[in-house]
Amino acid sequence: MLKTIKEALGSPVEIEFAMTINPNRFGFLQVRRMVVAKEMIEIGDDEFLGEDVLLASDSVCGNGKIEHLRDIVYVKPDSFETRHTRRIATELAEINTQLVSQGHHYLLIALGRLGTTDPWLGIPVRWGQISGARAIVESTQQDFKIELSQGSHYFHNMTSLGILYYSVPYNSPHKIDWNWLASQEIIEETSHVRHVRTKEPLKIKVDGRKGKGLIQRK
Repeated sequence: MLKTIKEALGSPVEIEFAMTINPNRFGFLQVRRMVVAKEMIEIGDDEFLGEDVLLASDSVCGNGKIEHLRDIVYVKPDSFETRHTRRIATELAEINTQLVSQGHHYLLIALGRLGTTDPWLGIPVRWGQISGARAIVESTQQDFKIELSQGSHYFHNMTSLGILYYSVPYNSPHKIDWNWLASQEIIEETSHVRHVRTKEPLKIKVDGRKGKGLIQRK
């Protein structure tokens, strides 16, 4: 099956399937192109320890670097509750619409699985509601530990647009500097989401060969 699909699409692929052992059944769910990035990104171990690190991860999808983003949209950790995730999706969509109309791309930091159909596992947001994001971070909290999606709900958008997708679970050795985020200039704030703008552009980069990446502030 892999060989046939690879020949048909003209590139390496991965498939998603489901199966049962008894009775023996195999269900083919979907196929995805495996995009191989050509840009060589090197990230030294010492960079993960720098004081300028906003966040880092050993589980990142994508490859490349972004050095022009100043806008950050993030779900406020202090007010996050799974019973509000549908409302959070709406708030994200409203801010996204404004930023897209202004021609601004942004870094999105969310809690839980983005794009999930189960609002108790994350934020049930459609791609069109966060279409201005060029780097995305999924995270969890101490009392909200679920398996992150790693961008599986937006795979084709990620590959075609070159989205960098970070997973930062609560038990990761690398933490998000929420205090620094809260100290930035607030452009807009809703009940659960905050849009801030930094004075200097962020330095966002991912080594796709090693699946590791970091975001540095200035």
